Amino acid sequence: METKKIIISNKEIIFLYVIFFVGIIGHLYGPLHNLMLLLTPLTLLLTGSIVLFYSYRTSTNKILVWAVITYIITFLLEVVGVKTGLIFGDYYYGSTLGIKLFDVPLIIGFNWVFVILGSISVSKLITNNHLLSSIISALIALIFDLILEPIVIRLNYWTWTEGIIPLQNYFAWFIIALLSSLGFNYSKINVRSKISMHFLFVQFVFFIILLIFYR
Repeated sequence: METKKIIISNKEIIFLYVIFFVGIIGHLYGPLHNLMLLLTPLTLLLTGSIVLFYSYRTSTNKILVWAVITYIITFLLEVVGVKTGLIFGDYYYGSTLGIKLFDVPLIIGFNWVFVILGSISVSKLITNNHLLSSIISALIALIFDLILEPIVIRLNYWTWTEGIIPLQNYFAWFIIALLSSLGFNYSKINVRSKISMHFLFVQFVFFIILLIFYR
């Protein structure tokens, strides 16, 4: 039974890699580019749901509670950020990420959950100390955003009003990821599946390749 679960999990991990590989080709191949942008929110919803499902299967209900709380908090912070510029800086969302509520795409909190969850999964390979793991998770999330920002502007995910990425954005990313990771770790949530780590890794690869080759 355990072997069967591992095989199924591996199939889902392979599926994630295939989806993002197709996404890379589609973004770089001109005739498919607009279709890839149109499918972006659906792709994030589908792949994120797979990650959540398999993370939940190898954990407890606590992870669902954490995911819901993290989604709500990050979404509300994005709303405040867009409306006031006080959290991340002055920015606004484009059309690529799909349906919006209060000018913020509904999918954005979903992706926050999985960036942080993947970062936690990586940090757990390094240490089980709750505080140190949370700091490492926050640093990984920050590095992800450093790679993410330049390319998503070109893809019309969001745009900085001043034309530059403010330092407070990176500070906010670190603090939000740190607090979310602390909540996860001190709730003693244990997820045996590593699918969230693979999800974060494949997104890293996706954005790095687009950053280099997308024009």
